Amino acid sequence: MDTPSSYEAAMELFSPDQDMREAGAQLKKLVDTLPQKPRESIIKLMEKIAQSSLCN
Repeated sequence: MDTPSSYEAAMELFSPDQDMREAGAQLKKLVDTLPQKPRESIIKLMEKIAQSSLCN
C-alpha cells in the first residue's frame, strides 16, 4: 500500500483544504484495514472516479 507521504502528495493534486486532507487521511486508514480484495477494488473504483470526465 502507498506510504502516507505518497498518499499526501497525490492528494495535493486536488488542492484540498484542511478538512478534505483530514477526511482523506481517515478514509485511507479505514481502507487500509480492509482485506486485500475489497481494498484493491475500492482503490480501483476511486481511480476510475478520479479519471472520469466528471472530475476533469
